[in-house]
Amino acid sequence: MKIKLLFLLLIASPLVAFGQKYKITAGDYSALSGATEFNVEVDYSQVTYYNEKMSEAKYIERRMKDKDGDDANAIRKDWDKMKEERIPDKITTIANKYCKNGQNYAVDNGAAKITMIVRPQWIYPGWFGGVMKSPSKLNVNYDFVDAANPSKVLLSISCTKAVGDIYPVGIPNTNTRIAEAFAHSTKGLVKLLNKKIK
Repeated sequence: MKIKLLFLLLIASPLVAFGQKYKITAGDYSALSGATEFNVEVDYSQVTYYNEKMSEAKYIERRMKDKDGDDANAIRKDWDKMKEERIPDKITTIANKYCKNGQNYAVDNGAAKITMIVRPQWIYPGWFGGVMKSPSKLNVNYDFVDAANPSKVLLSISCTKAVGDIYPVGIPNTNTRIAEAFAHSTKGLVKLLNKKIK
């Protein structure tokens, strides 16, 4: 029975990874036509966590529960570094790797006339238990705005059901698992833009 269950999980894992969906919620692809430089920002102000849609404070409190002082502080510090450095780096690295039209995505890109604001809406961190695992999941909005006038939205695309996983082994570290969901969603977004924008 255990062998059958493991086999089914291994088969299902790669199928889940392709379940993310993209939808234009404002603007048009043509607004990005000819753009080669993109500034990148990540805005966490709208994000909730787990199926309960808890706040970031509650999410961190849940992760720190039953940890001693040093371990609890390490969780907080690692999460702050994750948000400020690792996720933006993951997004820009993946975007530059998969773009096909010579664009450059960078944090603090002063040459850019367009800013891509990445706004995560919902994060499910997932879990890892060795043989058993549950990947992270992400709903995120990508808002392309005028860098000089951020209130002017040129194009908004929502991505739902992005999955953070490495098949078939899984990802033990929670923050790395979440970062991988941002990588998958950004990869799919850039591939979509490659097709739509010339």
